[in-house]
Amino acid sequence: MSITNEYIFPFCVTAHSFNYDKSQVAVCPNSNEVHIYARSGTQWTPLHVLKEHDLLVTSVDWAPRTNRIVTCSQDKNAYVWTLDEVTNVWKPTLVHLRINRAATQARWSPMEDKFAVASGDKCVAICYFGEDNDWWVSKHIKKPIASTVLCIDWHPNNVLIACGGTDMKARVFSAFIKGVDQKPAASVWGERLPFNTVCGEFESPSGGWVHGIGFSPDGESVAFVSHDSSLTVATPATGEVTSVRSPNLPFKSLAWTDQSTIVVSGHDCSPMIYAHDGATSWRLVKRLGEDDKNRRSATASPSNNNAAFNLFRQMDSRNQPAKASGTSTGDGSLKSVHQNTITELRRDPTGSPSDISTGGLDGRLVQWNILA
Repeated sequence: MSITNEYIFPFCVTAHSFNYDKSQVAVCPNSNEVHIYARSGTQWTPLHVLKEHDLLVTSVDWAPRTNRIVTCSQDKNAYVWTLDEVTNVWKPTLVHLRINRAATQARWSPMEDKFAVASGDKCVAICYFGEDNDWWVSKHIKKPIASTVLCIDWHPNNVLIACGGTDMKARVFSAFIKGVDQKPAASVWGERLPFNTVCGEFESPSGGWVHGIGFSPDGESVAFVSHDSSLTVATPATGEVTSVRSPNLPFKSLAWTDQSTIVVSGHDCSPMIYAHDGATSWRLVKRLGEDDKNRRSATASPSNNNAAFNLFRQMDSRNQPAKASGTSTGDGSLKSVHQNTITELRRDPTGSPSDISTGGLDGRLVQWNILA
């Protein structure tokens, strides 16, 4: 495992997404704005601020090929941002979501011709560009969702979508849009897949909210993490549903790096690698970052020579008192790279499958290669 880059911003990183070559990153600073930074050597330089939402931005996703950004917010709206090459200004287009509660997460489909927005309105909005109306319209996946949807992930075939939420269930639906999608090939999830078809439903082992979900690279399995500190992997082809309980704090997100490896992260501040043993079980094999004694210092951190200011800033970012605890090092910091909850874990969509990134409440944005 190796940390390839580490940065500290002067705000919480509640969501983030890199562009196609990772030369720019869009981050949500726990406000109604999205900040875009450009890489300049070892520094990140502020480039743009996307201001259109009225309330807290809950998610951002940057499409690597079309270079469009989708954002959603607690104001019940979503915007698709397109860069004007002449003026170098990001221009927003409002999405017709038709929801009455906050939007919680947004993700582009693999083909980038549509995207999904999860919400507290007991539905997932599948959005596509309506040529007739010249704007982004949506269709809702509703039944049998019974509560807020917290997480979504697209299947590699661009048609199926997995979602999980506060009804303690993970489900796989068909998001087939006539006139947009090609008829998908038959798979373990079904053959005929009209819109809103339920292709699979799985329950959290101990009734925890489902915080993160993801399809395996080949689309044959789906994994999700719950608030009961569990990782569950379901494979319809064999009928196997395997759950692994963890003694750690709850997980919030996950990413598959290959068919037998899943990285999870959350309130425990360290990304963790789970591997398949070749039979039917999954086991924890490594906690990332805790053995990396020579990791570089973050260069994006603002400097301040005031000792009192730095002390209180560290107490705030680490969410702990000034004195060291039993899980801390001698200087009062945790042994992990992140010093507070990891809010989001993302896999690099265009680079190596082993490249991931994490953002946290401590302001850190860390890029990892789990094989290096």
